[in-house]
Amino acid sequence: MAKLLYYFPLDNLVNNDIVNNYKTQVQSGLQNSALNVDFDEYKGSYLNFKDKTQLELNFKKSIGKEGTLINFFFNYHKKNSSEALNLITIGDKILSVIKSNNRNAVSFKSNVRINDEDFRIRENHWFNASVYYNSSGNIELYLTDDNFLVLKKAIISFNDAAEDQNIIVGGNKDGDQLRIADLSVYNDVSKDEIENLVNTSIGKHLTLLSKSTLIDTVSFTLSNNSAFDKLVIENDPKPLSFELLPGEMTIERQDNSAAKLKVKKGFFQYSAVQTNKTEESDDLHISFSFKNQNTENTNLTAVLNDLSIVNRLDQERILVQLEMYNITLTKDEFSKTYTKSQPLIIDKVFEIMDIRGENESPFEVFILGNDTLYNGTANEAQTIRLAISNTTELDLKLSENSGFRITGNFFTILENDAKQTNNTKLLEHQSFTTIPAKPKSTDNDFLCFQKEYLLKKGTSIIMEISGLKAKQSAPANPSGAYPFYLEYKNIPGYRNGKMKFHIKTGKIFYSL
Repeated sequence: MAKLLYYFPLDNLVNNDIVNNYKTQVQSGLQNSALNVDFDEYKGSYLNFKDKTQLELNFKKSIGKEGTLINFFFNYHKKNSSEALNLITIGDKILSVIKSNNRNAVSFKSNVRINDEDFRIRENHWFNASVYYNSSGNIELYLTDDNFLVLKKAIISFNDAAEDQNIIVGGNKDGDQLRIADLSVYNDVSKDEIENLVNTSIGKHLTLLSKSTLIDTVSFTLSNNSAFDKLVIENDPKPLSFELLPGEMTIERQDNSAAKLKVKKGFFQYSAVQTNKTEESDDLHISFSFKNQNTENTNLTAVLNDLSIVNRLDQERILVQLEMYNITLTKDEFSKTYTKSQPLIIDKVFEIMDIRGENESPFEVFILGNDTLYNGTANEAQTIRLAISNTTELDLKLSENSGFRITGNFFTILENDAKQTNNTKLLEHQSFTTIPAKPKSTDNDFLCFQKEYLLKKGTSIIMEISGLKAKQSAPANPSGAYPFYLEYKNIPGYRNGKMKFHIKTGKIFYSL
């Protein structure tokens, strides 16, 4: 009976946060490393081998009476159509894509299969390949077309001695691209198990399961700004709207109908208002119910609040997966498809537009006057004044949504900890007159302007923090200079960010 001996997801190679049993071995086998992880809505994640990059995988196996099956997905682009492009090398046997009589073909150790009506290999399409060999010396190549229909018989078959093998991926000429994903090695495989193993691999690792003819029109949309046809990343995120598009099919839902969204290449950021905390993950499932929604002659919709897309890698696209549970899709009175125990899974690529502005701070931050809180006996409450200076070459037009707050990990040096930083107000520089600000709330702890304010270039405003009282010096909170941050948001033309400053504690008392 077939056993999964090794599985190499491959796209984990360049992610330092992912650790698995094969990562060290795989990384050490890389040569001429010019590769990156990319994705599309048909396959999801894959490793893109460019130019001469190659990967060698070493594994030990004992070939018994039954055989070994090596299965993988591939997609390729050739810069020079007259040259061969190597897909994978097993021992001394090279599986490659070539031109023969001006037609595309595959070659496997001098055995060639040319495109015909039953088989067609072509660039920029995903294929699933399986190489099978056993102790009798039989070697067979199975290859699906881009509809992922398993061929009933091998397209190339020959006899050769089979020994312990190394697998080499890539190693092509400059300009060529080979995209590889999900390489699996099975042992103890009988010939009548091949088709089932290939189907299982395709069903598990092919992301766009909605490619079947019954539900080929089902899709979904995500939007967060009606002015654009892309997902928009902005400083003040809008709710994310979801809509399921059934196309030609009608939807019948159950009481427990539900769905999940997952960003597969990118990040969801979820702000929990109740705890005022932000959680971030590339594997965060967002569940939402359609139970109370009227679905007659309408699409399924949902609004996801407090959810935003994070794009630290400055990608132009993001891959999102939808899982639908417990719904019935009907194309006509004779055909239905159900998603009871197994979800409907659809992957879709969305274009991203980042309108947050410059990725640099427009401010310089420093303390005016006293920067030390007295932590001796009989210490009293003190006031810190923080200057926020416009260092840009332009005037900053701050809106009602523009705001500031103080954050950090060392509020424990203060009596009553962070509560004291609520005593804040904005002041004009030099005159120290109060700038009207909105009151803070449980939904927003930023100090925001009550109306539009013009901060001219080279000028400053003051954030005054009063009632600060340091804890007396002790081993748990000794005298020192402690880092804090001034966070700012919704500054026109600039991304949200923060600037560091220090508050000192000590036995020297200063007063304004």
